[in-house]
Amino acid sequence: MGVQGYIYDESFTADAAIEAYRIVVAGQAGDPVAKHVKLPALQDAGAIVGVTQHAVTASGDTVLVRRAGITKVAVSSGNITVGAPLRAFDIRGYADRQAAAWGSGDGVLGYAEENSSASGDVIECWLGIRTLLA
Repeated sequence: MGVQGYIYDESFTADAAIEAYRIVVAGQAGDPVAKHVKLPALQDAGAIVGVTQHAVTASGDTVLVRRAGITKVAVSSGNITVGAPLRAFDIRGYADRQAAAWGSGDGVLGYAEENSSASGDVIECWLGIRTLLA
């Protein structure tokens, strides 16, 4: 495994308990000071903010989120190979490769920097966060 590097991390307020190395999306609105993040509500979620760098146990906790660079991320399968584009796979914040065609509104996390061998593996990912448009 390579050495983890980073370009940009930012602090957010968690809307619930979140484990380390999970994909998070934009959370509750209305607080002009504390930005909020939460786990995705569906597969291929857009509005990806980044990947948590540590676990938090409750709503309101501060969580550090990697927004650009290389990060570790938990994955849902053992089928990921280096260079595979990654997406938000489920409501637990796991990433997985995109096997089917991308659709408008799908959120792209980035690209695998390592192979995975089982669900729950933590691999490195080069972040290339974006939401696809039609």
